[in-house]
Amino acid sequence: MANKRHTFTYPTRIEYGPGALKDFTFIVKDRGLKKGLIVTDPGVEKAGIAQTLKSYFSEAGIESVIFNDVKSNPTEENVLEGTKLYKESACDFIVGLGGGSPMDAAKTMKVMATHDGPLEKYDDMKGGDKYILNNMPPFFAIPTTAGTGSEVGRSSVITINHKKTIIFSPYMMPDIAVLDPMITISLPAKLTAATGIDAFVHNLEAYIVETFHPMADGIALQAMAMCVKNLSTAVNNGSDVEARGNMLMASAMGAIAFQKGLGLNHAIAHGLGAIYDMHHGLANAILLTEVMRYNLSREGTRARYAALGSIFGVENDAEKVIDAIDKWLVSLHLNIKLSALGVSPDKLEALEDYALADPCCPGNPKKVEKGDVLGILTKLM
Repeated sequence: MANKRHTFTYPTRIEYGPGALKDFTFIVKDRGLKKGLIVTDPGVEKAGIAQTLKSYFSEAGIESVIFNDVKSNPTEENVLEGTKLYKESACDFIVGLGGGSPMDAAKTMKVMATHDGPLEKYDDMKGGDKYILNNMPPFFAIPTTAGTGSEVGRSSVITINHKKTIIFSPYMMPDIAVLDPMITISLPAKLTAATGIDAFVHNLEAYIVETFHPMADGIALQAMAMCVKNLSTAVNNGSDVEARGNMLMASAMGAIAFQKGLGLNHAIAHGLGAIYDMHHGLANAILLTEVMRYNLSREGTRARYAALGSIFGVENDAEKVIDAIDKWLVSLHLNIKLSALGVSPDKLEALEDYALADPCCPGNPKKVEKGDVLGILTKLM
């Protein structure tokens, strides 16, 4: 593919490091903005991070209001309620503060602040991106977890009528992503682990997608190494600022890399999120090695898995890499059976149908046939 025509794009401005959160508010002031909508979730607000940001804005002479009613898998209702508050409060910019859910919801509120409904009109699978215009308010993204990379992405995933729907446009790109490791320190170990594996899977799937993008491949390889080196430390010693910072960067790098696309791991995880409201990172972790084993029959994919041996300190052998990842997941307490999380055998076919229809599925290097997903899920029960 190196002898064919390609176009590459890379994303947004990043403000990184301890203290970046407070510095960011003065950057907003310098832009002449007056009042912001802070979009978050109950957990982030309870941790006091939303109020801290509100206080920083106040010190900078900027008003702000908080919308904290975003679900773990954000819905159309969340987006419309937040958009209503944005308009009623006469805001002129939006901040997404939290994990992927608040950032995705805020990103979509940015669209709905200036675009007519229904939201389903903008479904990327139906060509909805052509309706999204560059007339939206400024948007800033501040992750409190190191997982989704939504802070450097140009799309969001919103549940519309019980279906996860991708809303996409280059115009949805955040103006600034703020990566401050100090605000991730309070994240519990369990969520640190799950979100960290989400970052790893983003990079892994981007790496094996058969799209020509050597720059993204290089980023994905480096980010996977950063995840393996830092995630266990961040889980076991949450106050380690260096490990937290490296995981934040690896997460953002994953979202940069997966402009190549994603694969079956995410297609099934989206179904588990939509049908069972399962945490996205946890779903990705549970599926990870079984999906890798499924892909082994694809020669090019096997070679790419094998190339990860040095990252895990094993031979460059695909099976040994998968075994090392299994051990890593055990050490992070993420080796959980689907049945233990309430997944019912009678829902497996519905999960397969969802995964086969998911936009990530065609990106998988091995073509996914009817019955393949059912086989993977059955092994994980």
